[in-house]
Amino acid sequence: MFNLYQPRCQGVDQGELILSISFDRVASIYDATRGLPESVSEQVTECILRIVSATPDTKFFEPGIGTGRIAVPLIQKGYSYTGVDISEKMMDELRCKVEGLPNNLTLLKANATSLPVEDNCFDVALTVHLLHLVPAWRAVLAEIRRVLKPDGVFLHCHSSASFSGYDIFEKQWKTILQQHEFPLARYGATEAEVMEVLTEQGGMLEKVTAAEWNSSRTVGELLYTYQGRFFSSSWQIPDNIFSQAIQELKDWALRTYESQETVIYSNSRFELTVARHWS
Repeated sequence: MFNLYQPRCQGVDQGELILSISFDRVASIYDATRGLPESVSEQVTECILRIVSATPDTKFFEPGIGTGRIAVPLIQKGYSYTGVDISEKMMDELRCKVEGLPNNLTLLKANATSLPVEDNCFDVALTVHLLHLVPAWRAVLAEIRRVLKPDGVFLHCHSSASFSGYDIFEKQWKTILQQHEFPLARYGATEAEVMEVLTEQGGMLEKVTAAEWNSSRTVGELLYTYQGRFFSSSWQIPDNIFSQAIQELKDWALRTYESQETVIYSNSRFELTVARHWS
């Protein structure tokens, strides 16, 4: 498929190449807290195949492949797929889904800022909820650009919500942490920053909504996700501050809602920014 390669991140400050966030600690519950409904997953898969005009020879690449939420349906359809992740446990979850390691799947444990892959290997590269987690996100983009073929397509994928009751929780959580003088730090890129870099580098961009769906959780379920530190933004918080903050969030929730059984709704979208003529 390709040869292992000692990467070179040209044009990137090597001092920026600090470690990215590993999701080892939440690998076993990752899909339960971030998975897509089956019907949504099918829509996303078909949208990707349509956008890139996939043929049996199309080669896909995904840094930060994780548990393979987006990859697995494409792998099961027989497409050549190479994934990179720094978390062995996340990739173990993926291996369980596909019952080992199919011939069309290659998994590499590596940092996305420094890929052990030769230039011009892949037809399609995609990132899913990755660049906002990586401080050296420009290095990740530089590496993706390097390994894409000259006519390759880059898909920057993320979820968003037109209305989300969940956002009320997150806003209150951030307020509480600010009161403890511990505002949540931003690790990586905003969507606007990614779009700006892709455009500056000549990418022709198109935004596509692959799927829309409604979801719901009870107040108790939302509190459980915060208390369990299921999301990476909570991992940086010192334990003494976290324990106080989570109690304040519980107290706020019980004052704001009738009970922990109150249902909160969200309207969500899975969106792709398609970059052509970029590599």
